[in-house]
Amino acid sequence: MTNYEKFVAELTKQYQELFTTPDYKFAALRHTPESLAKFMSDGLRADQANKDGTGIKNTCKALKIKYTYCGIATYLNS
Repeated sequence: MTNYEKFVAELTKQYQELFTTPDYKFAALRHTPESLAKFMSDGLRADQANKDGTGIKNTCKALKIKYTYCGIATYLNS
């Protein structure tokens, strides 16, 4: 499994939990947890997404990734 695949899998897990909260209600109307995880991961890899959501933060913590754009992009691209 690549780092990208690990990141998407963990982020999907995070979003599954977060989609039950009011903060992610709007996202849940437009995406599944997996589709949002792929969308955000692709955006982070291309330096075109915001890392400041709870899902990204929790994913970085779970995978022991430095919670910076550079740290996330390095992980996703290696």
